[in-house]
Amino acid sequence: MTELRTAPSPFTSTHATKENAIPSHQSTTDPEDQNRQEQPPPWSTPGKWTITTEGGSVTSGYLPAWAEDDPSETGVSLALLPSRLTGINHRNFFEGPIMPLTTTGSRDDAEEDAVFEGSIDCNPYDPDPCQRAPVVNIQVCLGHWILGLDPKELGDVAAKLRAQADRLHDEVLPALIAAREDWATH
Repeated sequence: MTELRTAPSPFTSTHATKENAIPSHQSTTDPEDQNRQEQPPPWSTPGKWTITTEGGSVTSGYLPAWAEDDPSETGVSLALLPSRLTGINHRNFFEGPIMPLTTTGSRDDAEEDAVFEGSIDCNPYDPDPCQRAPVVNIQVCLGHWILGLDPKELGDVAAKLRAQADRLHDEVLPALIAAREDWATH
């Protein structure tokens, strides 16, 4: 469902301490069951992330090509593994237009900031199952978000914004021009 929230930002992750189930498309392997191969350093295997514990246990999963960060790590304490998994976030940012925003009602206090920017996010170990598949989070303006949009919901938001842009262009703009001409005349 679409939800409008004020801060905190979805760009800060919280790490749960409970252990989460590992999806079937990802694997955890005990070092005893492996051929004792040296693990590649982080960011070296396209399409795959790997977390290796201090004891040599390896957990790995799919790393999407669109993700901006690789969560691969080596030497992680086994006790910290659940929080590392919960903190995995595959993300890709998109920009929004810069507009003058103010909270005071005065144009003099306006500051340039982006609106309708955000990211595609996927948190494969999130306690909320809806966050385990890619979703879009949109920052409407500073501190106000539309979170967790699936493709249909994102399409609905885009249609509403398109309709609003058409209304601004086709109705409000001519009405403003007419109002200014009327004002100048009288």
